[in-house]
Amino acid sequence: MKKIVSIMVVMSMSFVLVAFTGCGNAKDDSGDNSDGAVHIASAVDFYTKVWAAFGEENKFSSVGGDAEHSTEGPGEFQLTEDNADSFKQLLFVTDELYDMLENDAATLCHMMNSNTFSSAVAKLKDPAKSSEFANAYRDAIQKQHWMCGFPDKVVVISVGDYVVMAYGLEENIDNLVAACAEVFAQSKVLVDAPAMIE
Repeated sequence: MKKIVSIMVVMSMSFVLVAFTGCGNAKDDSGDNSDGAVHIASAVDFYTKVWAAFGEENKFSSVGGDAEHSTEGPGEFQLTEDNADSFKQLLFVTDELYDMLENDAATLCHMMNSNTFSSAVAKLKDPAKSSEFANAYRDAIQKQHWMCGFPDKVVVISVGDYVVMAYGLEENIDNLVAACAEVFAQSKVLVDAPAMIE
């Protein structure tokens, strides 16, 4: 009887050890591994999670993606030669800023008025230049001459190798910042500034 009890105890302890070992290496739903690093599968995957974190009460009629990937909510925007001008015009991205991006991007814009909310998530070729990108993007937005539906704020958020860039009404921008922080605790606001300079 003692042998059977001993075997059962050893088997139970082995099961517990295996279970704890598996938990230590598991990736959780937030995208944060146990080592604290941010791992994003793609821009559209990240933005889909962020959009879900907005909550139904804060969402608005939206469209995302390029012409081939157009969808309600965040959509893939391929940074190809054919799509380059559309991306630059939609987000007021300069040639220099565009050249800093990998072909891994997603967009989300207000369906009725782009100045109410326009945004993109894009992977940087060199993540070490995220602050440089953020400051240049702020400058590009603040130099615009808005015709109607004036945006309140411009924001750039760093998340791992990606940047989130957006301009629009203050409430929508603040909801974006909060949603990014909820999905990925390591998100860092690099720019949060007025979209227009008096």
